[in-house]
Amino acid sequence: MNVSRRQFLIIGGAALAAMAVPLPVSARKETVVPVLMYHDVSNHFHDPFTISPALFAAHMEWLHAAGYRAVTVGEALAARGATAGKMVVITFDDGYASFLDYVHPLLLQYGFSAAISVIGSHVGTWLERDGRRPMLSWDEYRYLAARGVEVGCHAYYLHAIERLRHASTGELAEDLELFQQTMSREMGRRATLLAWPYGIYTSERVQIARQAGFVHILTSNEGYVDGGTDPAAIPRLNIDNRLDLVSFSNYLRGE
Repeated sequence: MNVSRRQFLIIGGAALAAMAVPLPVSARKETVVPVLMYHDVSNHFHDPFTISPALFAAHMEWLHAAGYRAVTVGEALAARGATAGKMVVITFDDGYASFLDYVHPLLLQYGFSAAISVIGSHVGTWLERDGRRPMLSWDEYRYLAARGVEVGCHAYYLHAIERLRHASTGELAEDLELFQQTMSREMGRRATLLAWPYGIYTSERVQIARQAGFVHILTSNEGYVDGGTDPAAIPRLNIDNRLDLVSFSNYLRGE
C-alpha cells in the first residue's frame, strides 16, 4: 500500500505514541502552560537543535491523544493563572524549510496552532549549522500565515552569537527595526512576537524590543507560563531528539 509522507508521519507517530500512556494532569498543572521550543526537523542532522520527523510526529500524536490544545502565545497568556486546561504552545526558531515538509501537515491534521520566529537575513537562503540547511521563503511564510501560523522575529542580521553578544543598543534597535520594515513589506504587518537568539537579552534590550513593537517576547529560560509570567520574558521548554515520549510527557508536566 502506498502512503503519503503525511500519512507515514501520522502512522509512525501514532505507533510511538502508543508506547506512552497519557497520565492525568493535576489541577495545579492545568493552571500553567508549557511553551515548547523546537528548531529543525530532520533525519540528516543530529544535534541539540534537531528532532527526527518520526519523533516529532510522535510528540504531536501524544499531545493530541492526551487532550492538549495547541494555542497561540496570546491565548496562553490570557489563560495564565486561571484553569487553562491542557494547553500547550508550539514554537519554532530560525525558520527551516523542514517546517513546511514535516510540521505544518501535522498541525493541520490535529488543528494545532504554532509560531515561527524568523531570521530575517536568511529567509529564502541557507543556514550553515553542521551543514547547509534550507530556510523558508517569504512566499512560504505568507502561505503559512494564511493558514494560522504566527510569524515572528528572531533578529535580522544579529543571529550570530558573538555578533549579538557585542551589539550596541543602537545596533540592536536598527536590527529589529529592519526586521519590522521587511515584515511590513513582505507580510503586510509588523511582528508582535520576538524570540531572543540563544536566549541572550538584558532588561535594556527588552525595552528596545518593546519600542520596536514586540509585545510577546520568548526567552530560552526554562519554565512555564503561569499567573506571574511577564509577556516580555516568556519561558520555554527546549525540545529535541533526546526526549523520548516518556521524557517528553514528564517534561511537559514538570516532573
